Amino acid sequence: MLLKQYDMRTFLTGRVERHDLIRKVRATRSGISLILVMFALSMSLVLTYSFIQTQSVLTQISENGARRDLAMSAARAGINDALNRMNSLDWAGVNDQYLREFQSDSDGTSTYSISFQAPSDSLSSVLEIEVHSLGVWISAENNNLRSEYQITAKVRLVPRLKGRTILPGDSASATDQAANPGDFDVIRQYALFAEEGRNSLILDPCDRIDGNLWLNEDLVLYEDPNWNSSVRSTFLQDLGNRLVTFPDGSSSLSDASLQYPHPIAGNITFYNTPSSSIQQDLTDLKINWTTTADRPTIPSPDYTKFSTYQLYAGGPEYQAVSVSSSLYSETLKPTPTNPLGIFYRNGSINVFDNVVIQGTLVAKNKIFFRGKGIHVTAFNWKGATGEPLVPDADLWPRLPTLVADDVEFERNTQTTIEGAVVCHDDLNGAGGSVSYPGASAISLSGTATATSIEQPHSTVTLNEFRVLDTLTSDGQYAIWLNTTGMGQTGATGTWFPIVGVDSLNQQLTIRGEIDHAVPTGYEIKLHKQTLAQIRGPVCAETYNFNRLNEWVLSTSLWNDRKNTWEVGNDLRTLLGIDLLGFSEWLADPLNFPGWDTYYQLYGLNLEPTLHIQHLKDQEYRWEPPLFQPYDDGDADSEYAGYRWSLIDWKEIP
Repeated sequence: MLLKQYDMRTFLTGRVERHDLIRKVRATRSGISLILVMFALSMSLVLTYSFIQTQSVLTQISENGARRDLAMSAARAGINDALNRMNSLDWAGVNDQYLREFQSDSDGTSTYSISFQAPSDSLSSVLEIEVHSLGVWISAENNNLRSEYQITAKVRLVPRLKGRTILPGDSASATDQAANPGDFDVIRQYALFAEEGRNSLILDPCDRIDGNLWLNEDLVLYEDPNWNSSVRSTFLQDLGNRLVTFPDGSSSLSDASLQYPHPIAGNITFYNTPSSSIQQDLTDLKINWTTTADRPTIPSPDYTKFSTYQLYAGGPEYQAVSVSSSLYSETLKPTPTNPLGIFYRNGSINVFDNVVIQGTLVAKNKIFFRGKGIHVTAFNWKGATGEPLVPDADLWPRLPTLVADDVEFERNTQTTIEGAVVCHDDLNGAGGSVSYPGASAISLSGTATATSIEQPHSTVTLNEFRVLDTLTSDGQYAIWLNTTGMGQTGATGTWFPIVGVDSLNQQLTIRGEIDHAVPTGYEIKLHKQTLAQIRGPVCAETYNFNRLNEWVLSTSLWNDRKNTWEVGNDLRTLLGIDLLGFSEWLADPLNFPGWDTYYQLYGLNLEPTLHIQHLKDQEYRWEPPLFQPYDDGDADSEYAGYRWSLIDWKEIP
């Protein structure tokens, strides 16, 4: 019995345990199902939410894209408007900033704002401008909801220059060169223009002018040597006979060519009829002259146009570099912040030894050249090797090289001015004695070509081999290059100091600007230590150039010189030898035995120590700016305004 009871309990207990296990398994399965259902519901919700969110994002992206497109369209409309504006007379310059509405509706408004910026990080980029167009869309409901699009176009001004190649769609009459005031365009055609004065121009031996002259009144010629009328007349007639030539079949003075070193190689226009004695001098010298009823006047100065200036109207403003009252051993050149190289003083300037200026020297009072090794030249827009910094650099107009109330050259100065000289009162001085450095004498000749490089230098290439080992590069030697002037200026030339020698390549570096592609004759000799050269038109009220003291002899000495020359020619006649002209005889040092050293070295020759030349028809502007937008009076003209070329384009969403 006990065993049965035990077995029963054991059996029942086992069934109960199995039943609990089954119940637990069923409960676990029900929980997992619930979890799976909940997970499925959650995933469904997540997917549904994600889908809704995605649709919202896509909608937002679409709306943002539409807003960006509106901003982009506004920016592009703005840049197109700005570029068109720059090519018209409506453009107000780099300070021209404006905001305009492009489109507006119930959703919002799109606008564009325009601004201009001149980078000017180099001389070659001074004509460049960055045009900025910012397109903006702003929500009508929320001003903080906006979209922007930026476009930057870099353009370069293409000034229409006189003498340029005319392409289809262009017109030769359309030019962007700034107009000169008053009569300056007439005045700059003359090598020398004297506006006032009873004695408008005083010249003495060793002065020479290549080009035409305009004189208000009298020309005082060769009055200082103290010779009597017979000696003076003989001298002047000899110059006319020896240095003036006529073309075949003509004897008209208007056709004559006046050769170096004739004192005046050009026609003279007088406002007042010259006296009979002056007319006789001109006849002796065979100089053609006329009178005119027109009286051009030098425009009034406005020095403020030089102290703060623009390269082109509407462009950025630049400040001239202020200089001290004394310049010594300085080199001044244009920079990106002073691209025209204007050097200014509100007073007088004294220029001493070894001053080189590439640009324009301006003084409200006097510029006084007192030293040696001085060279001032208007900027020619060329780089170190002669490469142009701007297109058509050779056609660019230039400012005057000197602008002042008065200009004076000390008697013993060694100065070269390349470019126009504007003097509002008087120009005086020069006339120093002939002198040379103590270096070894050299005499070389041949033919050569010349090419201008970075101012103030040019390269001369000799066509025939020459031994150049004895030449130095310190300016003690100079090369004379033959040139041909305009109008009645016959064979002439210019001395250029030698500052570089390349024996291997037979090349010389000279100080001075000259381009001569066709071989021309040259001479190399010691450089004159006293020499004032102006290569460009000069205007002033009056001129008084100093005499050379060595030409101031007593009347008896001049009579002795003339009598000795006549005796020599009588002997030549007996011997059947060609006669010598009086001026030619005076130039020979051998005809001055027992005289002072100067005469035994140099005689009395007419080799100029003052030389004014106007050999090239260069475009000069009276004052900055050089350019202004073309305006023919018709606001709708297809040629009005500036012209620009596109060089870069950037878009930033």
